Amino acid sequence: MSDEMITKPTIDTVLERIASLEERLASRFDNLEERLASRFDNIDGRFTRLDERLDRIESEIDRVASVAHSTKAEMLTLRADFRDLRTQLKEVLPLPQTS
Repeated sequence: MSDEMITKPTIDTVLERIASLEERLASRFDNLEERLASRFDNIDGRFTRLDERLDRIESEIDRVASVAHSTKAEMLTLRADFRDLRTQLKEVLPLPQTS
């Protein structure tokens, strides 16, 4: 009987410590969950801003490509016009004479 009297408080003490440990762990997990949620929200915001910046860059690249394409087309037209002008000038101007 004396063993039972010594054991019972010991079991109660162990159970109280387990309950206390559970409360501390639950509190720490809740804190960790809040911190992780905050970090993920921060990361989501950064990805959103990055997507917006990439969209702007993509549209700017499209605009520059369009300008480059039209410039190339204009240069090809100018080359053809220059060749025509050269041909016309050769027909009109006399050949230089060598001495």
